[in-house]
Amino acid sequence: MNKQALLQGMTQPEERLLFAKVLDQAAFSYRRHVPAFTDFLDMAKSGKFLEKLQHLPDLQVIAYGGTMECERRMLGFAPEYLTFSQQNFPICALRITKHPKFGQTDLSHRDYLGSILGLGIDRGKIGDILVSETETICFVAEEIAGYISAQLTKVSRTPVHVEQTELSEITIKKEVEIRRLTAASLRLDAVAGGVLHMSRGKIQALIAAEKANVNWNVVTNPACLLKEGDMVSVRGFGRFRLCSIGERNKKDRISLEVSVYR
Repeated sequence: MNKQALLQGMTQPEERLLFAKVLDQAAFSYRRHVPAFTDFLDMAKSGKFLEKLQHLPDLQVIAYGGTMECERRMLGFAPEYLTFSQQNFPICALRITKHPKFGQTDLSHRDYLGSILGLGIDRGKIGDILVSETETICFVAEEIAGYISAQLTKVSRTPVHVEQTELSEITIKKEVEIRRLTAASLRLDAVAGGVLHMSRGKIQALIAAEKANVNWNVVTNPACLLKEGDMVSVRGFGRFRLCSIGERNKKDRISLEVSVYR
Protein backbone atom coordinates (compact mmCIF):
# COMPACT_ATOMS: atom_id res chain seq x y z
CA MET A 1 0.00 0.00 0.00
CA ASN A 2 1.58 3.27 -1.14
CA LYS A 3 0.53 5.70 1.59
CA GLN A 4 2.01 8.80 -0.06
CA ALA A 5 0.26 8.08 -3.37
CA LEU A 6 -3.08 7.66 -1.60
CA LEU A 7 -2.59 10.95 0.26
CA GLN A 8 -2.28 12.84 -3.01
CA GLY A 9 -5.30 15.05 -3.60
CA MET A 10 -5.83 15.66 0.12
CA THR A 11 -5.07 19.38 0.19
CA GLN A 12 -6.63 20.40 3.51
CA PRO A 13 -4.24 19.73 6.45
CA GLU A 14 -7.02 18.50 8.75
CA GLU A 15 -8.41 16.14 6.11
CA ARG A 16 -4.92 14.92 5.21
CA LEU A 17 -4.15 14.13 8.86
CA LEU A 18 -7.45 12.30 9.29
CA PHE A 19 -6.93 10.25 6.14
CA ALA A 20 -3.41 9.36 7.29
CA LYS A 21 -4.93 7.90 10.47
CA VAL A 22 -7.41 5.92 8.37
CA LEU A 23 -4.53 4.57 6.28
CA ASP A 24 -2.76 3.53 9.47
CA GLN A 25 -5.74 1.35 10.36
CA ALA A 26 -5.78 -0.18 6.88
CA ALA A 27 -2.05 -0.90 7.09
CA PHE A 28 -2.46 -2.42 10.58
CA SER A 29 -5.15 -4.77 9.28
CA TYR A 30 -3.00 -5.75 6.32
CA ARG A 31 0.16 -6.40 8.36
CA ARG A 32 -1.44 -8.13 11.37
CA HIS A 33 -4.07 -10.07 9.40
CA VAL A 34 -6.87 -8.89 11.71
CA PRO A 35 -9.87 -6.56 11.35
CA ALA A 36 -9.26 -2.88 12.17
CA PHE A 37 -11.62 0.07 12.46
CA THR A 38 -11.57 3.86 12.37
CA ASP A 39 -13.53 6.20 14.60
CA PHE A 40 -16.89 7.47 13.33
CA LEU A 41 -16.57 9.76 10.30
CA ASP A 42 -19.15 12.06 8.76
CA MET A 43 -20.81 11.01 5.53
CA ALA A 44 -18.64 13.19 3.29
CA LYS A 45 -15.33 11.92 4.66
CA SER A 46 -16.34 8.27 4.98
CA GLY A 47 -17.66 8.32 1.41
CA LYS A 48 -14.56 10.02 0.02
CA PHE A 49 -12.16 7.77 1.90
CA LEU A 50 -14.12 4.64 0.99
CA GLU A 51 -13.94 5.54 -2.68
CA LYS A 52 -10.16 5.90 -2.49
CA LEU A 53 -9.65 2.67 -0.55
CA GLN A 54 -12.23 0.21 -1.84
CA HIS A 55 -9.89 -1.10 -4.56
CA LEU A 56 -6.94 -1.87 -2.29
CA PRO A 57 -5.60 -5.32 -3.17
CA ASP A 58 -6.20 -8.17 -0.68
CA LEU A 59 -8.16 -5.95 1.72
CA GLN A 60 -11.89 -5.64 2.38
CA VAL A 61 -13.24 -2.16 3.20
CA ILE A 62 -16.74 -1.55 4.61
CA ALA A 63 -18.46 1.60 5.90
CA TYR A 64 -21.09 1.14 8.62
CA GLY A 65 -22.60 3.16 11.46
CA GLY A 66 -25.06 0.86 13.25
CA THR A 67 -27.88 0.82 10.67
CA MET A 68 -27.90 1.23 6.90
CA GLU A 69 -29.37 4.74 7.29
CA CYS A 70 -26.67 6.08 9.64
CA GLU A 71 -24.77 9.11 8.36
CA ARG A 72 -21.80 8.89 10.71
CA ARG A 73 -19.92 5.70 9.90
CA MET A 74 -16.79 3.80 10.79
CA LEU A 75 -14.56 2.33 8.11
CA GLY A 76 -13.65 -1.29 8.75
CA PHE A 77 -10.75 -3.19 7.19
CA ALA A 78 -10.03 -6.92 7.04
CA PRO A 79 -7.85 -9.26 4.97
CA GLU A 80 -9.65 -10.58 1.92
CA TYR A 81 -9.63 -14.19 3.14
CA LEU A 82 -11.45 -13.44 6.44
CA THR A 83 -15.22 -13.54 6.86
CA PHE A 84 -16.03 -9.89 7.47
CA SER A 85 -19.36 -8.06 7.69
CA GLN A 86 -21.22 -5.27 9.48
CA GLN A 87 -21.68 -7.58 12.47
CA ASN A 88 -17.94 -7.35 13.17
CA PHE A 89 -18.02 -3.59 13.78
CA PRO A 90 -17.35 -2.50 17.40
CA ILE A 91 -20.52 -0.41 17.59
CA CYS A 92 -23.01 -0.39 20.46
CA ALA A 93 -26.45 1.16 20.63
CA LEU A 94 -27.46 3.00 23.80
CA ARG A 95 -31.14 3.46 24.56
CA ILE A 96 -31.72 6.69 26.51
CA THR A 97 -35.09 7.26 28.18
CA LYS A 98 -36.23 10.39 29.99
CA HIS A 99 -37.79 10.50 33.44
CA PRO A 100 -41.56 10.63 32.77
CA LYS A 101 -42.30 13.40 35.29
CA PHE A 102 -39.24 15.62 35.58
CA GLY A 103 -37.25 17.78 33.20
CA GLN A 104 -37.70 18.95 29.64
CA THR A 105 -39.90 17.17 27.12
CA ASP A 106 -38.41 18.71 23.97
CA LEU A 107 -34.77 17.62 24.18
CA SER A 108 -32.95 17.88 20.86
CA HIS A 109 -30.06 16.14 19.16
CA ARG A 110 -27.86 19.01 20.32
CA ASP A 111 -28.88 18.46 23.96
CA TYR A 112 -27.99 14.76 23.88
CA LEU A 113 -24.71 15.27 22.04
CA GLY A 114 -23.65 18.09 24.35
CA SER A 115 -24.33 16.06 27.49
CA ILE A 116 -22.40 13.05 26.16
CA LEU A 117 -19.41 15.13 25.06
CA GLY A 118 -19.55 16.80 28.47
CA LEU A 119 -18.46 13.47 29.96
CA GLY A 120 -15.10 13.93 28.24
CA ILE A 121 -15.97 11.69 25.26
CA ASP A 122 -14.24 12.38 21.94
CA ARG A 123 -16.63 13.25 19.09
CA GLY A 124 -15.14 10.48 16.96
CA LYS A 125 -16.49 7.87 19.37
CA ILE A 126 -20.10 9.01 18.83
CA GLY A 127 -22.16 8.05 15.80
CA ASP A 128 -25.71 9.00 14.89
CA ILE A 129 -28.21 10.04 17.57
CA LEU A 130 -31.84 9.22 16.79
CA VAL A 131 -34.25 11.32 18.85
CA SER A 132 -37.93 10.50 19.37
CA GLU A 133 -40.55 11.54 21.92
CA THR A 134 -40.30 8.32 23.91
CA GLU A 135 -36.63 7.35 23.64
CA THR A 136 -33.32 8.24 22.01
CA ILE A 137 -30.84 5.85 20.42
CA CYS A 138 -27.17 6.77 20.36
CA PHE A 139 -24.62 4.72 18.42
CA VAL A 140 -21.20 4.70 20.10
CA ALA A 141 -17.86 2.93 19.91
CA GLU A 142 -18.02 -0.28 21.92
CA GLU A 143 -15.09 0.75 24.11
CA ILE A 144 -16.93 3.66 25.74
CA ALA A 145 -20.47 2.23 25.89
CA GLY A 146 -20.14 1.08 29.49
CA TYR A 147 -18.73 4.40 30.65
CA ILE A 148 -21.54 6.40 29.09
CA SER A 149 -24.16 3.99 30.47
CA ALA A 150 -22.81 4.51 33.99
CA GLN A 151 -22.07 8.24 33.86
CA LEU A 152 -24.85 9.80 31.78
CA THR A 153 -27.56 10.55 34.32
CA LYS A 154 -28.87 13.85 32.93
CA VAL A 155 -29.40 15.42 29.52
CA SER A 156 -29.62 19.17 29.99
CA ARG A 157 -31.58 19.28 33.27
CA THR A 158 -33.57 16.11 32.61
CA PRO A 159 -32.84 12.85 34.47
CA VAL A 160 -32.28 9.95 32.05
CA HIS A 161 -31.72 6.21 32.14
CA VAL A 162 -29.22 4.60 29.76
CA GLU A 163 -28.97 0.95 28.77
CA GLN A 164 -27.26 -0.96 26.00
CA THR A 165 -29.49 -2.56 23.40
CA GLU A 166 -28.96 -4.84 20.42
CA LEU A 167 -28.54 -3.18 17.04
CA SER A 168 -31.16 -5.55 15.64
CA GLU A 169 -33.74 -4.11 18.06
CA ILE A 170 -33.46 -0.53 16.76
CA THR A 171 -36.77 0.53 15.23
CA ILE A 172 -36.85 4.33 15.49
CA LYS A 173 -35.56 6.53 12.70
CA LYS A 174 -34.51 10.16 12.54
CA GLU A 175 -37.49 12.39 13.28
CA VAL A 176 -38.20 14.99 10.63
CA GLU A 177 -40.70 17.78 10.16
CA ILE A 178 -41.92 18.47 6.64
CA ARG A 179 -42.15 22.19 5.91
CA ARG A 180 -43.32 24.08 2.85
CA LEU A 181 -42.03 27.58 2.27
CA THR A 182 -40.97 30.00 -0.44
CA ALA A 183 -37.61 31.61 -1.13
CA ALA A 184 -36.45 34.40 -3.42
CA SER A 185 -33.77 32.12 -4.91
CA LEU A 186 -32.01 28.80 -4.42
CA ARG A 187 -28.98 30.49 -2.85
CA LEU A 188 -27.77 28.86 0.35
CA ASP A 189 -28.32 32.01 2.41
CA ALA A 190 -31.85 32.53 1.07
CA VAL A 191 -33.02 28.94 1.67
CA ALA A 192 -31.21 28.30 4.96
CA GLY A 193 -32.27 31.66 6.34
CA GLY A 194 -35.90 30.91 5.52
CA VAL A 195 -35.87 27.38 6.93
CA LEU A 196 -34.00 28.28 10.12
CA HIS A 197 -35.80 31.62 10.61
CA MET A 198 -32.67 33.80 10.44
CA SER A 199 -32.03 37.22 8.98
CA ARG A 200 -29.93 37.37 5.84
CA GLY A 201 -27.11 39.09 7.71
CA LYS A 202 -26.98 36.46 10.43
CA ILE A 203 -27.00 33.47 8.09
CA GLN A 204 -24.34 35.07 5.89
CA ALA A 205 -22.14 35.64 8.95
CA LEU A 206 -22.48 31.98 9.95
CA ILE A 207 -21.63 30.85 6.43
CA ALA A 208 -18.56 33.10 6.35
CA ALA A 209 -17.49 31.62 9.72
CA GLU A 210 -17.45 28.12 8.13
CA LYS A 211 -20.42 26.94 10.17
CA ALA A 212 -22.54 25.86 7.18
CA ASN A 213 -22.29 22.52 5.41
CA VAL A 214 -23.88 21.30 2.20
CA ASN A 215 -23.79 17.52 1.81
CA TRP A 216 -21.40 17.36 4.79
CA ASN A 217 -18.86 19.69 3.16
CA VAL A 218 -18.10 23.19 4.49
CA VAL A 219 -19.42 25.94 2.21
CA THR A 220 -18.34 29.57 2.64
CA ASN A 221 -20.09 31.05 -0.38
CA PRO A 222 -23.58 32.31 0.52
CA ALA A 223 -24.48 32.34 -3.19
CA CYS A 224 -23.97 28.56 -3.50
CA LEU A 225 -27.02 27.24 -5.36
CA LEU A 226 -28.88 24.33 -3.78
CA LYS A 227 -30.53 21.48 -5.64
CA GLU A 228 -33.04 18.79 -4.77
CA GLY A 229 -31.67 16.23 -2.32
CA ASP A 230 -29.05 18.52 -0.80
CA MET A 231 -28.46 18.15 2.95
CA VAL A 232 -27.78 21.48 4.66
CA SER A 233 -26.63 22.02 8.23
CA VAL A 234 -25.73 25.14 10.19
CA ARG A 235 -23.74 24.31 13.29
CA GLY A 236 -25.71 25.01 16.43
CA PHE A 237 -28.95 25.86 14.60
CA GLY A 238 -30.12 22.69 12.85
CA ARG A 239 -30.14 20.88 9.55
CA PHE A 240 -32.54 20.07 6.76
CA ARG A 241 -32.81 18.34 3.41
CA LEU A 242 -34.18 20.14 0.35
CA CYS A 243 -36.75 17.61 -0.82
CA SER A 244 -38.38 19.31 -3.78
CA ILE A 245 -38.25 22.54 -5.77
CA GLY A 246 -41.50 23.81 -7.22
CA GLU A 247 -42.55 26.60 -9.55
CA ARG A 248 -42.34 30.32 -8.92
CA ASN A 249 -45.49 31.88 -7.56
CA LYS A 250 -47.11 35.18 -8.51
CA LYS A 251 -44.67 37.04 -6.26
CA ASP A 252 -41.76 35.43 -8.15
CA ARG A 253 -40.75 33.29 -5.18
CA ILE A 254 -39.81 29.62 -5.49
CA SER A 255 -41.93 27.01 -3.71
CA LEU A 256 -39.86 24.58 -1.65
CA GLU A 257 -40.46 21.49 0.48
CA VAL A 258 -37.85 20.60 3.10
CA SER A 259 -37.37 17.94 5.77
CA VAL A 260 -36.13 19.51 8.98
CA TYR A 261 -34.31 17.16 11.37
CA ARG A 262 -34.80 17.44 15.10
